[in-house]
Amino acid sequence: MSLITGNKTASKEVRGVDFYASPYAALPPLLVAEGKRLPKVLWEPACGNGALVLPLRNRGFKVAATDIKNWGCPDSETEVDFTSDLAAHYGASLRRSNPDFGIVTNPPFGIIEPFVERAVSMSAYVAILARLAFLESEGRMSWFPRVGLRRVHIIGERLPMMHRHGYDGPKMSTGAMCFAWFIFEAHKRPALQVPARWVSWKAACRKFPQTDADTPPTAKDQLGLFEAAA
Repeated sequence: MSLITGNKTASKEVRGVDFYASPYAALPPLLVAEGKRLPKVLWEPACGNGALVLPLRNRGFKVAATDIKNWGCPDSETEVDFTSDLAAHYGASLRRSNPDFGIVTNPPFGIIEPFVERAVSMSAYVAILARLAFLESEGRMSWFPRVGLRRVHIIGERLPMMHRHGYDGPKMSTGAMCFAWFIFEAHKRPALQVPARWVSWKAACRKFPQTDADTPPTAKDQLGLFEAAA
């Protein structure tokens, strides 16, 4: 899963293929806010090390996992670029066996618009974790209705910090930006106004507490990313 966080970011040359592992705290707000609307069969096309995949699987969801690189996610397929024809074939195969599958992901923010467009073209339900600033820009005022934005769940507290893979500088306990889950249902009539609601990750994590099995094997030593919610 990939996301740029903080006010200062590394250059694209330094970052390479963006990978910022999602903290566990990001997922329970989606589970609470969407409830039974969340499909039981999901695809995580930017699965990273499995930070979203593993806790979803541990809570009864069937999750297909792919990524452009191998970041260590168990039971995943790598070298699958979500914007490629290979991913289109993968999605078509998944749809044949599970017509109502959904997509849940934390995509690379640098290509988030084409990522969303590809996702809504393949699935009737798409949940995107992104910074709240994703709502901004004049162009997106017409783009959001076109790609089917239906709901925005704002995570009220700052999430635990997401550090870039390979970053060895000072670690921050919390991020400097607000994040939200953006829900797209492009098959429905375009909506010019959508509800925006607040959800507490701390309260959500008490309902869906983290377990040891939720921590990706490759993230055991990444302090600050996968701490139990306080």
